[in-house]
Amino acid sequence: MSERESDIAAPVPEAPPARRFARSRRVAAWMVGILAALLLLIVAALAVLNSPIGQRWVVDQIAKVAPASGLKISIGRIDGDLYGKARLHDVTLSDPKGAFLTVPLVDLDWRPMSWFTRGLDVRELVTHRGTLYRLPELNPGDPDAPILPNFDIRVDRLAIRNLTLAKGLAGPDAEIVNLAARADIRDGRVMVNADGRLGRLDQVHVLLDAMPDDDRFDLDLDYVAPRGGVLAGIIGTDAGYRAQIDGNGSWSRWNGMGYVTRNGENFAAFRMTNAAGDYTIVGQARPEAAIAPGLLRDAVGSLVSYKATGTLKDSVLDGTIRLVTRGVAGTATGALNLADKVADNLVVNARLRNPDLFGPGTRIEGARIAATANGSFRDLSLRHALTVDQVVSGTTRIAGLSQEGTATYNGSRWTLPLSARVARITTGSAQVDPRLVNGTISGTVTYEGTRIASDRLAIAFPGANAQLTLAGDTGTGNYRIAGPVAANGLALDNIGRVNGAGNIVATFGSAPWTLRADVRGRIPRVTNATLANLAGPAISFSGGITTGGARPLDFRGVRIDSAKLDLTLDGMIRPGRTSVAGRGRHVDYGPFTVEGAYTARGPEAVLVFADPLPSAGLRNVRVAIAPIKDGFGIETRGQSLLGPFDGTIDLFAPANGPTRIVIRKLDVWRTSVSGNLTLGNGAAIGTLALAGGGLDGTIGLSSRGGGQGFDVDVTANEARFGGATPLSIGQARIEVSGLIARGRTTIGGNVFAQGINYGTLFIGRLAARADLDNGRGTVTASLAGRRGSRFALQINANVAPDRVAVAARGEFAGRPITMPRRAVLVRQRDGGWLLEPTQVNFAGGSILASGEMGGGRTEARLQLADMPLSVADIYADLGLGGKISGVVDIATTRGGLPTGEARVKIAGLTRSGLVLTSRPIDLALVARLSPTRLETRAVVDEGGQRRGRLQGLISNLPASGALFERLRAGSLFAQLRYNGPADALWRLAAIDAFDLTGPISIAADVTGTLATPRVNGSLASNNLRLQSSLSGTDLRNVSARGTFRGSRLNITSFRGTTGESGTVSGSGTVVLEDLGIRGPQLDIRAAARNARILNANGLTATVTGPLRIVSDGIGGTIAGRVLVDRASWRLGTAAADQRLPQIRTREINLPYDVAPRAVASRPWRYLIDARAPSRIDVDGMGLDSEWGGTIRVRGTTDDPRLGGEARVIRGDYSFAGTRFELTRGIIRFDESTPIDPRLDILAETEENGLAVQVSVQGSALAPEIAFSSTPALPEEEILARLLFGGSITELSATDVLQLGSAVASLRGGGGMDPINQLRTAIGLDRLRIVSADQALGRGTAIALGKNIGRRFYVEIITDGRGYSATQGEFRITSWLSILASISTIGRESVEVRARRDY
Repeated sequence: MSERESDIAAPVPEAPPARRFARSRRVAAWMVGILAALLLLIVAALAVLNSPIGQRWVVDQIAKVAPASGLKISIGRIDGDLYGKARLHDVTLSDPKGAFLTVPLVDLDWRPMSWFTRGLDVRELVTHRGTLYRLPELNPGDPDAPILPNFDIRVDRLAIRNLTLAKGLAGPDAEIVNLAARADIRDGRVMVNADGRLGRLDQVHVLLDAMPDDDRFDLDLDYVAPRGGVLAGIIGTDAGYRAQIDGNGSWSRWNGMGYVTRNGENFAAFRMTNAAGDYTIVGQARPEAAIAPGLLRDAVGSLVSYKATGTLKDSVLDGTIRLVTRGVAGTATGALNLADKVADNLVVNARLRNPDLFGPGTRIEGARIAATANGSFRDLSLRHALTVDQVVSGTTRIAGLSQEGTATYNGSRWTLPLSARVARITTGSAQVDPRLVNGTISGTVTYEGTRIASDRLAIAFPGANAQLTLAGDTGTGNYRIAGPVAANGLALDNIGRVNGAGNIVATFGSAPWTLRADVRGRIPRVTNATLANLAGPAISFSGGITTGGARPLDFRGVRIDSAKLDLTLDGMIRPGRTSVAGRGRHVDYGPFTVEGAYTARGPEAVLVFADPLPSAGLRNVRVAIAPIKDGFGIETRGQSLLGPFDGTIDLFAPANGPTRIVIRKLDVWRTSVSGNLTLGNGAAIGTLALAGGGLDGTIGLSSRGGGQGFDVDVTANEARFGGATPLSIGQARIEVSGLIARGRTTIGGNVFAQGINYGTLFIGRLAARADLDNGRGTVTASLAGRRGSRFALQINANVAPDRVAVAARGEFAGRPITMPRRAVLVRQRDGGWLLEPTQVNFAGGSILASGEMGGGRTEARLQLADMPLSVADIYADLGLGGKISGVVDIATTRGGLPTGEARVKIAGLTRSGLVLTSRPIDLALVARLSPTRLETRAVVDEGGQRRGRLQGLISNLPASGALFERLRAGSLFAQLRYNGPADALWRLAAIDAFDLTGPISIAADVTGTLATPRVNGSLASNNLRLQSSLSGTDLRNVSARGTFRGSRLNITSFRGTTGESGTVSGSGTVVLEDLGIRGPQLDIRAAARNARILNANGLTATVTGPLRIVSDGIGGTIAGRVLVDRASWRLGTAAADQRLPQIRTREINLPYDVAPRAVASRPWRYLIDARAPSRIDVDGMGLDSEWGGTIRVRGTTDDPRLGGEARVIRGDYSFAGTRFELTRGIIRFDESTPIDPRLDILAETEENGLAVQVSVQGSALAPEIAFSSTPALPEEEILARLLFGGSITELSATDVLQLGSAVASLRGGGGMDPINQLRTAIGLDRLRIVSADQALGRGTAIALGKNIGRRFYVEIITDGRGYSATQGEFRITSWLSILASISTIGRESVEVRARRDY
């Protein structure tokens, strides 16, 4: 039974149904009430919102809205009906950068409730005034938002009244915009109508009315935007535009046209049609003038042709677009949903029309792409296929380039997975091109905005690969790739296979392409024997290259490293010229520089070797090679052991003839070498002639016995050479013949030489003979030093191909040299030689030597036991004394750096100079040398006490250079402590100019380098003595204090005494740079007070004033400006100087085995100005006087010179026993000549009523003396009266003899002068014979006179028969004297004598 039926049949109770119905009514009532309440609430809410309070709340909520675009709207207040007509006050629109538009008043009449049924419904929207400050810069909006609106729009009236465009937005002045428009897009109709005036110049009119159902379609556009208007100002163009569109017809068929002008000229023209929704646009444009220079402008060109057909239904654009420009051509077919932003099978085909589009340096031929796009605009996929026939850049061609894959687009960035193939790359290099085939390119490329990039592009070719990054900008057309590349097994003809890698940076695009690369690689096995012998079995290289499509190839910092060669090059390759320049170092030839070029004439090169063969003294050797007809011209010059050389040599290598060498010029010092050589049959053939410079002879070369034959016949006679170390050969004869062939050597000949002088080494005689046949035979030699057999040595050697034994014996300084173990050299498997233990004994000491050399390694061990240091005098006169014991080990490898250790002790070390010998000291030294550092420790003992210690470290030694130069350049740290006698250290330097004795304390810490040491420490002494054999200075009781700073010793103070009361004090600096090359550099400033600083060469001087001693470490200057307190000079002593004079002499016919005399060291200079008001004593040659003057001391310590003038203050002149009083005296010194002043002296005396004047003129060494008298008498008569008190007619025989001697001396002759010789011998100032005087009872007598001091003179006269008299004279002034006399006859007298000339 059905439910319905059961419901009807069942009994129905009366009460429950009534309650159930009531309950239902109550529920219904409640629901109605709730709905009514909700409705009331909504109405109330709407009413509240439309109230002032609600409007304020709405304003606040609008201000809080923050959409993703960043647009914010601020409203000051709302008046009127919120749901109808309202007025909005103070409306402000802002973007993320701030407010860009303000409108003080907006009238709005709208129907907001219509949004839910009819869309946007605005009856009126009017803005009053307002200001647009700038264009808004909003953030990207919702990418899924439709391009066209998908809702109805009704705007009955839109008016913008007096909107101000701020200054600078559309031009330099503000502009006013007025616009009126309406729009109705609903119910299948689109209608837009707008008219306005934008600023002073721009005008716009737009009309679009389309309604398919009514077959209505109308389109009309006219926009006038002149230059200087609003549109031109906003888009930043200086051109004016006008766009017009007009047509006729209906929806089913409408025909129109469009035309755009730019500055009045055709910019674009097209036709438009509409056939019931099928639209067509076809036309041409000329946009080139409006596009900035760059890739886009080049691609567009001067004319663009285009055609587009399709439909637009429900926001779906479906059709085809064809585009042809100067650079590209292509088509696109498919559909785009503008509402949903979706592409549906959009097929694009394009090709490159202009192969030179990417710049003049790059050409792309046959480039095509086919692609299909699907998906939303935020998730777009583009399946594509790209092919390029070839890319040509410069001389590089890339052929067969293809790429297939699917690119994606996420709304802002394209992502392209690369899977490209390259058929072939051609660079023009026969070594590289065969490897650049069948390459692949993989990775991912991204494109965002105008930026194109890839973090990892993998490029692979057989044996080569690269991992690159890509960065580019399609806006500018510039692209850059960079990253590491590698290639292995690249074959270089006749060199070997190269494994290389590097980093490259390449640019291309709008500018010509460029490539910059830093490469590195290695040739593990050099197959060219010549190159392997020059550089080594393997070569590593690195460096940078730069090239490009419009620039040549440059390479920089290219470094070549091998076992023998280290070379750095820079260079360039230009059209018609390739050039290189660099520097390097070769194991065998040392450092060098190279400059080379390859031009149409052929290769040119200039090589300069700094030190190619030290054993031959070759330095700064320049070799210039330039092409000549059938060969090369070679110019060379440099320094050698024999002196500078300069030569021009031509090397001819014609195609059908032998190679010839023509020596056009080759001068070695003063010796010329000439001759021609022909190369062939494994030998050089020709004769070289030597002439000049003391050499004469020939060197003949010939092909003999399958090898190189030679015959040498050279003589030397007074040969001199101008090398850095002087070399001379007194006499020599060399006669040698031989053959050098593979596996055998034959040499026979004699060498005899005398007077070989090389630097400080002198060999008096040398004789040697060699007899070698097929590498076997004997060599004997004998050599001797100076004549007298101070050194002699005999050497015998037995030579075999694999063994050489040498024995020697001789003597030095009378002591034998013996060789208990002879030297045996044994050839090793590696080509080197092993020296078996060899012992040499001398003077109770011995040297035991062993080691190996050649074969890539050199080792040596020296064991010394009590070997006298005097053995060094064989090479140079060092004057060393003492004995050395210890062990020295040293080792080095070919191309490596020396290492070693030394543990030695020197007992009784001394050094003797010309006049001084240092006191003996004991020195113990330990040193260790590694490739990077030198460590040393030493202690010094003297007199059985520890006097000092030294420890030093030189680290960071350079990796190249001679050991001495490396040690000078390394980082130094050393500590020196010494407390002992100063002369123990000072005299080791063998400086004889000064001697320093007394105790001294030194504490110093040294840093920096040996070349420029920086010293910190102190020096102190309280009792030093400084003596100089040059100046006679003797400074005692010297106290000194000093500190070390940097490479200077700052002597903060010193003070010493001279004589009884003189003092010298001062300060100064001592510079310790470049020790070993020169001595210490001095700058000492002193103040003398009554100090005797000069006592030499007959000169003594006690002075007060400033003095300065300056030295550059080689010579020096003593300067000062002083006041002479007291001085003396004895005339005539210059010739009596006891030092050996340095006289220019030329000795002839000397034996050749006599060593030349040593040249004296460079003397010091004087530069002293002295002022002496008085107290200059001048004695000798008859003068006893006091002078004053101004003197200049010049010249050198070996040749002092005086300048200036001195004038007499008082004094006497004695001649032949007669004393004259000086009345005039002038001594003029000439500093340009040795000390021999010019004299102008006048002296007077009165004897027996005769007034006599003596005049002394001329030089001090050869004075001219003349006598005159009043009354006038002959000189003989004057002398007779002076000497004997009487006339010449009254003289005895002895008187006549004395008179004759006196006259002879006046005339410059020697003659016999026994009386004066006797006077000089007994130390008298006057000795004379006095004639007899009967009135006084005096017979013939003798008078003896002596000056006591400068003022008192005493004379005794006796005849030996009872008569004697004593006379005295005391000179008060030059014109006033007191005379006294007493005699045996009872006569005594005292008188005053005054004399004055009138």
